[in-house]
Order: sequence, then C-alpha cells, then structure tokens
Amino acid sequence: MPSQAHAVHQAGPRQMLELESYILPTWANALSEHAPKQRYALGIFPTPIHRWHPPGVPHGVEMYIKRDDLSGMQLSGNKVRKLEFLMAEVVAQGHDCVITIGGIQSNHCRATAVAARYLGLDSHLILRTSRELADSDPGLTGNLLLARMVGAHIHTVTKEEYTKVGSEALLQQLADQLRSQGKKPYCIPVGGSSPLGCWGYLEAVREIQEQAGDLGITDIALGMWQLEVQRLVWLWGSNSVG
Repeated sequence: MPSQAHAVHQAGPRQMLELESYILPTWANALSEHAPKQRYALGIFPTPIHRWHPPGVPHGVEMYIKRDDLSGMQLSGNKVRKLEFLMAEVVAQGHDCVITIGGIQSNHCRATAVAARYLGLDSHLILRTSRELADSDPGLTGNLLLARMVGAHIHTVTKEEYTKVGSEALLQQLADQLRSQGKKPYCIPVGGSSPLGCWGYLEAVREIQEQAGDLGITDIALGMWQLEVQRLVWLWGSNSVG
C-alpha cells in the first residue's frame, strides 16, 4: 500500500509519479465546487500538436492534430489523463487494489494495470472476450501481455455474460468477492469514464487552448473529448465551463 505522497504544485517539467495539487483553469470556475484537489503525474504532458496533412484538405486550410499517443510508453494514449485523477482518489481513500473492465485488448485496462503497479497497488481486469477464449487461457498478446507483465489479475467474461449482467454489476460482483477476502477495492468504470475521470479531458482542453494560440489555430474539433467534458458539465448541473 503506497504512502500518501505530499502534493506539490507543478512547476517546470513534471516529476513522474509525483502527487500534484490541481489548479482549476479560470474559465472552468463554474465547476470549482466539484474540482479535484490533486492528481498523480502519470503522463508526459502537455502532448504536442503537430501539423497534419490528410488527403482532401481544401487549399489554404491548415490542419493540426493533438498527439496523445506521445503521452508516455506503457501509459500512452488519452486514457492516462483520466487515470491521473482516478488514481489520486484511489490512494487518498486508502484502497489497496483497483478493478476495471473492458475488451480483451482494452487500452484503458492495460493503462490501469500499469498505473496501479507504478503506485504499488494490485489490479483486477474484467476482460470481455469470446466464449472460446473465456473458457481457456486468453494468451499473451498485445495489451493482455503488457497487463500480465505488470501482475494484473485477469478475469474473463463472455460477450453474452457482459451484455446480460452489465459492466457495473460485474464490477460490483468482483468487488464484493475481494472485500470478503479482506481487500479494499476501488471500481473504475469502462474507459475510466466517470465525473472524476472527465477532468483529464478538461485538462486536455486547457492544453489545446494554450497551444492553439501559439500556433495561430482558429477552430478546434474535440470529438470524443468534447463528449466527455460535456458529460462532466451535465452531471454537475452547469450550463457552461466559461
């Protein structure tokens, strides 16, 4: 069980695995009542924005892309943004293990397992797969291999069972089992998509806002990030973040 780290304000390059005090962007003050107090430095942020040259772009239009694939190695991708806030709560509340759920090659599940290992916690992954693989060893490939390399406990369920029972019920069933063994589990929903996890994407918006000004970008398309931030705002009954 990791000891409670001392929270520090971020200044200059991040110190990995440091517990940082979280400072809310001024344009998100409408959410200040619900803002988290801290997060773990698990990713390499801010990630860069690079010029992008996809086919079919009209003449005179410049396109750029946010490179969250450069947020780290084992924890690469945007999933680590949510985990920075989620894992801070895990440790603050004294949990000794985390449970999450997803597909057999889930990026989120792999990232959760790695983050847990970094912080000295056990991880349990409920992985959805075919009946054939659920009834046997699912193997050592891709994200499943990485998760096993960091000691994740693998629990497979069939796609049919996942659909019938539901992800939340499956999480709670395993959590009850672990509690009966004296463990103190923390459940992370599919993809880390919770009100707390959404703060990771709000931070992505902060990065984009700051970088866009330097690059002269005039229009921003957020895709799934936008849905996550909108979900956060909706859950807390606010009409805007500005």
